[in-house]
Amino acid sequence: MRTYTYLIALLAIGLGWSCQRETLFVPSTPIPAGVRIKLVHSAPDAAPVDLYINGQKISAGLPTGASSISAGTGTPTAIAYGNTFPGSTASYAVVQAGQADYMLSTPAATTAGSATTVATQTLSLTDGSYYSLITYGTGAQPQVALLTDDFSAANDPNKFYVRFINIISNGPAYDVALSSGQTIITNVPYQSRSPFTAIDISNNASFVFRATGTTTNIGTLTFTGSTAGRVFTIIAQGVVGRTGTQAPRLSSYVNR
Repeated sequence: MRTYTYLIALLAIGLGWSCQRETLFVPSTPIPAGVRIKLVHSAPDAAPVDLYINGQKISAGLPTGASSISAGTGTPTAIAYGNTFPGSTASYAVVQAGQADYMLSTPAATTAGSATTVATQTLSLTDGSYYSLITYGTGAQPQVALLTDDFSAANDPNKFYVRFINIISNGPAYDVALSSGQTIITNVPYQSRSPFTAIDISNNASFVFRATGTTTNIGTLTFTGSTAGRVFTIIAQGVVGRTGTQAPRLSSYVNR
């Protein structure tokens, strides 16, 4: 039986992110020995899911009411809409390279046989690479995309790097701008993404997004603290016309 090792980080709540003020080491080469993968649940109608690779579950959220995995009692929860695993921090789960069958499944409600398969696919994973496995779209059966997180060119420790993904169902193309006014990423249509973009800002970066060709801001996302050398993915998710947590909004996670 293949054995996989994985890291578990606390799920981040809300849209803000505060990083520790520490010296950041920017690697010049990919980290070898294994594949890094992050699950991003951005499908508003889909139930919370568990991630399995080659039949082995690798994801686990906090048990209900727990402040940490070790402090929890009971079964860890599945990954719900708006959350990521191993979390929105820079942690990735580590699995073996090569051909891998992944499965997203809703947890069993009563017996083991009551679990429901949401999506399956065979992946080809390259050793030393980083990936984001993103669920999106409306309906109980979400679409799934495997994105390569290639931030090897994000090597200036004095800059802040951002990639933008548009998965707002029924939405137009969007722009991303700094809240100070400068547009940094333009015209990203549904199911598309920008490359990682360098930004000359090192502290308290704040972003807005709006439909391309308009001036009305739809949402704001702010990173507090030092962001120098960091690499982030910003996601526009939700559904046009809906309210609450399913309304169009920005979410994010850390790549490095």
